[in-house]
Amino acid sequence: MNDIEVIAQFRNLVAEFKQKEECLVEAIKNSNFDDPAFEAIDSLVIEIKEKLSQHDILRVDDLLLRNDLAAIRENKGFYFEFLELLKSLRKNGDAKNAGGLKFAPDWEKFYETRWWDILSDEILSQADPYTLIMRKMELGPLLVGKTLPQHLKNHLARIKECYAWGFDPEAAIYCRTILEEGFREALKSKAEFSTPQQRRDLEGWSLEWLLNHSKKKKYFYVEVIKKAYKLKENVNHIVHPTSARKPDVQISNLEIIKDTFYILEMLFR
Repeated sequence: MNDIEVIAQFRNLVAEFKQKEECLVEAIKNSNFDDPAFEAIDSLVIEIKEKLSQHDILRVDDLLLRNDLAAIRENKGFYFEFLELLKSLRKNGDAKNAGGLKFAPDWEKFYETRWWDILSDEILSQADPYTLIMRKMELGPLLVGKTLPQHLKNHLARIKECYAWGFDPEAAIYCRTILEEGFREALKSKAEFSTPQQRRDLEGWSLEWLLNHSKKKKYFYVEVIKKAYKLKENVNHIVHPTSARKPDVQISNLEIIKDTFYILEMLFR
């Protein structure tokens, strides 16, 4: 399947998701908790996430489609908020208001019936296949609007593999390299780095310089620069826990990885 066919497939799946989400809203309005829309949208979410997990990087020129896929990947939107509400009702013991609904996909059944054959060849005997699959699906692909250099693609694939196999700190530390290369590549599109020599000069600059220069020139969103500084400080503290300054806001290894993905999506949107 070529790139055009892949995007067309995701476009159809997202359109179907929105349609089923509307059916879900109607079912809730009518208090029809036996409506097949509940099971149908669960199955569709599984299908979309499964297909997303097959890609390390997915170029999506359509910004609306890219945002829709990112929302599903990050469990955002009405459907996911509805699931969280039901989880909260069950947690607080309010089963009556929950209506006896079965909410969220049956991941255990899904893993056993659909993923074992796919991943059995790459799972070692000492690995937990369910955890591996969950982690692979947790990150999903990088959703960008521009083509990434091959070396960045390779780095991202390795980060995802590190995280999937449980090497969280290593994956987080790796993110600093990705961050530096991402800003370096993104700056190459700016007029002041249009000549081959100017682009070669970029290779010698540190991450600190790249961030400071980007901030001074206002090349990227303020939020992106702030996240990049925060990520850099957190990774420094992981590498040098006793000597590096403790970050004002400490974030988890997974947050570092997801923030790195977000920053790259903004740099190559």
